[in-house]
Amino acid sequence: MKKSPKTIKVRQNKKLIKPRGTSDKDKKITKGNEFNKDIQIIAVWGSPSSGKTILSIQLAKYLAKEKKNVMLIHDDVFCPVLPITFPSLTGNDNEKSLGKILSSPTIDQSLILNNAITLKHSDYIAVLGHQKGENPLTYSEYSKETVLDFLLLTKHLVDYVIIDCTSITTESILTITALEMADKVIRLSTADFKGLSYLKSFLPLLIDPKFNTENHLRVISPVKPFQDSHSVNDIIRGSSIFVPYLEEIGKQDIEGRLYEITNNKEYNRVIKQIFEVIHYEQ
Repeated sequence: MKKSPKTIKVRQNKKLIKPRGTSDKDKKITKGNEFNKDIQIIAVWGSPSSGKTILSIQLAKYLAKEKKNVMLIHDDVFCPVLPITFPSLTGNDNEKSLGKILSSPTIDQSLILNNAITLKHSDYIAVLGHQKGENPLTYSEYSKETVLDFLLLTKHLVDYVIIDCTSITTESILTITALEMADKVIRLSTADFKGLSYLKSFLPLLIDPKFNTENHLRVISPVKPFQDSHSVNDIIRGSSIFVPYLEEIGKQDIEGRLYEITNNKEYNRVIKQIFEVIHYEQ
């Protein structure tokens, strides 16, 4: 029998505290039972226009439906995602930023919680990212050690951490650290020469064994009807997982509605397949 999710108590200076700015009526980020203790941090990385952000959100929605708590992190400082996925943020949510966490001299779980945006229709997803107008010079530089502390603290708050990585790997300590630290990396490629060209250029940067690129789950995304996705899958030694292009998803993306329900059965089957491959192949 599954146990009910339990609320995480944040520890600071060895005393139990309540995150700043919250009340008993506020939503709580909680941690429930885990599917697989070996898979908790998932990095979504790949070529430009391969749908990294969209797939990250779809995976978060799938896990939320399974009553698993997710922290979704957008490494998006070159093109902030929050104003795209949440175009109508108001009040304190407009002040919340991933940059405030990574540039802080010290990071604790309270700081992470205070900068996380929660969804009105879901108690299971919290989101971190950069705000409109922010760029690489908005905050001070941070180190790999800072990212390690941040990810370790975050993984103890929720069941799953999903990192929506930037394609510009060389310019992000968060992405490069996530690719090293993640329990699983989902590597996306578009079904065209652009995707192949990107991987040919950037995969050599991950040649160090610590990145374990042979263990990446290689997915073709998004696939349009006229594309020869199977040939691209063969070239990259892919997993024969093909995320279809949907006008419905494209419209949701443009209109800032990616967290709404996706009704396409085939699309939802592929999202479930990706998670099941991650979960059961261990």
